[in-house]
Amino acid sequence: MKVQTVTILSAAALALASPAAHAEWPEQAITLIVAYSPGGGTDTTARTLAPLLEKELGTDIVVVNRPGASGEIGYTAIATAEPDGYTMGILNVPPAITIPITRDTRVSLDDVMPIANLIEDPSAFSVAHDSPFRTLEDLVAYAAENPASVTVAITGVGTDDHLAVVYFEQATGIDLTPVPFPGSGPARIALMGGHVSMAAINLGGMMPYTDSVRILAHFGGDRTDLAPDIPTVRESGWDVTMTSERGVAFPAGVPDALVTTVAAAVERVATSRAWKDALAQQFTVDNFMGPDAFAAHLHTLDTSYRALWADNPWQ
Repeated sequence: MKVQTVTILSAAALALASPAAHAEWPEQAITLIVAYSPGGGTDTTARTLAPLLEKELGTDIVVVNRPGASGEIGYTAIATAEPDGYTMGILNVPPAITIPITRDTRVSLDDVMPIANLIEDPSAFSVAHDSPFRTLEDLVAYAAENPASVTVAITGVGTDDHLAVVYFEQATGIDLTPVPFPGSGPARIALMGGHVSMAAINLGGMMPYTDSVRILAHFGGDRTDLAPDIPTVRESGWDVTMTSERGVAFPAGVPDALVTTVAAAVERVATSRAWKDALAQQFTVDNFMGPDAFAAHLHTLDTSYRALWADNPWQ
């Protein structure tokens, strides 16, 4: 798979990347596409980023939600947009990688130009407060005795939340029933409404709702200071980790110098106190990567997920 990268080669390239070199840009608002419904973690990331990035770029940034098909509709909208610098989107990992692997799509990773990664957020298993499952062990014991009876709200097929369910099933030998929703907002509503037994939603998307839900465990490698009382799945005895990463990307074809300019602006946002304070309130962790590092990371994950799919398809 070919992933486009951006490399700063010389002082001349730096000059090209300066805002002065793009005096004609931006002349209009920039659209920031979110491939999932309003109210979810990705939407929150986009709406936190937009006003901060507006100040850096000197133009309005309009967040547009394009949910559906587990993110494919939104990712297609990003990849097929005119490469003029006026459309970018939030790139969610793993679904931006897994969707082209698992189905016939119009686009692939070759059709986007990575700008920067922003955060990471582990998937988590949560239940309603009145659920009989008090611990992850309770859930596993019940599911072992009642195969396929535990329904799990997931944020689409091929997302980190879906893969967390799949790999947890493999590790425990239980059989769960995933129920796809077009984002964490609708999935969370289904859980709170009693329509599903459990939800697989990122930790950051569930921590603000702990008055209504109980988070059994999250799929990060270690406990986080942002949620010190929430155990990891690994602590409970099953060596399964799964996190979501959210970055930004242009459609392929945007000039390298413009990508470099925007990436520098995103980095200034990502290192600002306002951004870090917002992430803490959202229970998400900073994981900034510039264009080259983000592109290389996507390439590595693409190779890994293709191997996993070939060995054990998860649909």
